[in-house]
Amino acid sequence: MSSYAAESKRLFLQPLSVDEHLNDYYQIMSHPESMRWSRSSPHTSPQETLALILASQPSPEKPWNTRYAILLRSNPSTPLSTETQKLRMIGVVGTPREAELAYKIHPDYWGKGYMSEALQMFLDLFWQSGEQNSYDHLTAFADPENLASTRVLEKAGFQKRQLLKGYYERAALQGAKKSDLQHFVLERPNE
Repeated sequence: MSSYAAESKRLFLQPLSVDEHLNDYYQIMSHPESMRWSRSSPHTSPQETLALILASQPSPEKPWNTRYAILLRSNPSTPLSTETQKLRMIGVVGTPREAELAYKIHPDYWGKGYMSEALQMFLDLFWQSGEQNSYDHLTAFADPENLASTRVLEKAGFQKRQLLKGYYERAALQGAKKSDLQHFVLERPNE
């Protein structure tokens, strides 16, 4: 049985791995809607996703480089010990850069509260982790036009900071214009 870093009524978080998550992660990364707010274009081959997973592992140089697969439980009332079906990966959450949050969820699961639920589990892990004890805050960025993402961050307690005008190029716009980026910060909670 696989091990899980965190669980809720509907979800599990599991460290992202090639063996368990490559196919589902490719389905997320190759979907045009998943990549709408990204600098990157949708993946066109599983090899692109494989390279991303391999680059998303902690290392001595980047111990904070962690990603968790967001797994949907087959039946929320089933105890973990009796969960027998392969769980579907619906998203990813983690820290691709030091003390910087990133996440993505497959569009089939948008608007159901899964990202907020997964983010809360991730934040609990982040603040409790030995490696993260030196951080007094966590940052995140979202396109201000991506209202769902900004709501997820605000619901989790992130505060808006600087609005970076014309900061990045969305691949989906094919260079048509530079998009703004909203900077968010979440302070370490008081113990």
